[in-house]
Amino acid sequence: MNDYEEFYSKKGAADHAIQRCIETGIIHVYSEVSEGKFHVRPDKPINAPQVIESGFTFTNGDELAAQAKAPKLQAIESLLSTIVEVNLVEYCKTIGWRGDVDEYPKQKDFKVAIVQKLIEIAKENNWHVTHNTGFFYIFNGAYWIALEDGEVKQMLKESAIRMGHNEIECRDILFIDKLFQQFVFSGFFNERNYTKQSIINLKNGSLVLSDKGVELKAFDYRDFLTHQLDFNHDPSAINKLFIDYLDVVLPDKDTQRTLQQVAGYLFIKGLKLEKVFFLYGTGANGKSVFFEVLSGIIGNENISNYSLESLTDDKGYHRAMIKDKIVNYGTDVKLNNIDPAKLKTLASIEPIEARLPYKNPFMMTDYAKLIFNVNRMDSANIEHTHGFFRRLTIIPFNVTILEKDQDRDLHKKILMDKAGVLNWIIKGAQEVITSRDLFVSDECEKFKKQFMKETDSVAMFEEQVIIERKKPSYYEKVTIAYAEYTDYCKEVNYKPVGRNNFTKRMESIGFEKKKNNMGAFLKKTFSVERF
Repeated sequence: MNDYEEFYSKKGAADHAIQRCIETGIIHVYSEVSEGKFHVRPDKPINAPQVIESGFTFTNGDELAAQAKAPKLQAIESLLSTIVEVNLVEYCKTIGWRGDVDEYPKQKDFKVAIVQKLIEIAKENNWHVTHNTGFFYIFNGAYWIALEDGEVKQMLKESAIRMGHNEIECRDILFIDKLFQQFVFSGFFNERNYTKQSIINLKNGSLVLSDKGVELKAFDYRDFLTHQLDFNHDPSAINKLFIDYLDVVLPDKDTQRTLQQVAGYLFIKGLKLEKVFFLYGTGANGKSVFFEVLSGIIGNENISNYSLESLTDDKGYHRAMIKDKIVNYGTDVKLNNIDPAKLKTLASIEPIEARLPYKNPFMMTDYAKLIFNVNRMDSANIEHTHGFFRRLTIIPFNVTILEKDQDRDLHKKILMDKAGVLNWIIKGAQEVITSRDLFVSDECEKFKKQFMKETDSVAMFEEQVIIERKKPSYYEKVTIAYAEYTDYCKEVNYKPVGRNNFTKRMESIGFEKKKNNMGAFLKKTFSVERF
């Protein structure tokens, strides 16, 4: 096992831990494994570099580690294979070092020479490397692979060794840190271009989506794609099992179309629909099958699974982890725990501040779209504005699958034909590209309106208190109405809004505010149909 393989065998499992345990700026190490489960040790918080260098092992992490290291290891080894031994003393002279006859270049001279020679080799062999917002990327011939600082340092160390530099010095952490700084300072990097084309990268080429159709083309580093799906494009493939599954869990064809366009939108660039997508259902309704199928199509390496609360917090650690991902597919959401302003920014795919622990903040511009599976949507303490709700698209999964009809392996059977599922997704993407908007079914709209009402404590006060009195009209002083409202909130365990906000919300649902010498009143007349 060489140094690189050893590094990755430790790091693959560590990555798995890091992905799931960034908490309040500290990474808690998952230090032992039992029956496939990682156990957190909150008493031992350490930072990411320490995790990578710690050397602890994971007894059943071999497969995970192999999956994590393979693409990077192959790409880096491909670059390193072009490096041969060099007379670094003579090379120092060719790039400007001057010394007496018996004088030998110093460490700082070798540091510059190694990086300069590496740049020469990179140019000769048409390497593609870029450095963007603190992240390194290398192109493996099909897509760009992100490298962490520690991985770049390992590559530089191995490069120096292969050039023939003193191996002891190459293993010195201070020397490697200086070599890394010199490499960054050198500025030898491709400029990152953010393509406006909508492209799905597959095993047999890059599939360009447009309103004119789809076109399969050769891989191109200039597209700066950071993903590759693990199967070929087959335009004739149809996954009948997947269509049958949809007909069961979403019998309304228009709602199927909404879901199809949501899946297609994940691959569309340059179109800001400003949407966050919720798949709602109380259980045994097929949501988890769709999650597994979409994960299988896109690939776990292209998906993150963070909560909406963590993505909108002030620290920004979790936000940094959705950079270059296709989708963040999370689970249950507590809408009253989110930052509405950050949600709006994330939904719009606009630049947003993020950072990794122990690193500087950066503005993140290319990151995942957001989908969440939710079982409950009953928060009454969320922001009630048009701008907030406009960004929510909710797809209800209302069919309950009887236990005798449930197939625990259905997603695996569907994924036997990934190309067929992808063609379904592509159709949705093309519809969105053509219309420049997302089709939302009447069923989705109806559910959203009901959700808006049930999460509005003021609207529920009208529904469950005022209308329950079954009087044709309401005319009450604002102070008394607000007191009744706060009593109702205490009874049902809702957090009441302030009095001014209460009055505005009452006006927004049809109450008229009147003033006379007795004070301010709220007035509304109800139709007979409301009773």
